[in-house]
Amino acid sequence: MKKTKVPDTKDKKTDINEKHIKFYDKTLSALEFILDEYSRELTRTDTDFFEMPKNSIATLDFLISAIGKVQKGQRLALGLSEEEYENLEPVINIVEGLSEDKI
Repeated sequence: MKKTKVPDTKDKKTDINEKHIKFYDKTLSALEFILDEYSRELTRTDTDFFEMPKNSIATLDFLISAIGKVQKGQRLALGLSEEEYENLEPVINIVEGLSEDKI
């Protein structure tokens, strides 16, 4: 009887993560190309900035949203969103029972 090797979960996670990173890199490159070409197209049109068609604004909004999603995916795949951030906000102490007459 032949034993089949069960893939290690850690190895599988690493492989999947690497595929995600490659996927997000390709997607980001495609979005960069689309944004560059779309920007050129916008500068070629003969419209005033305040008269920009709503579909042009919607397209830019879509591209920005897509770039944000790719960034979030890359951060997750690279483990950057797991970093602990130091809280630099000042500590506020609340004093109860203080009366203006006692100051």
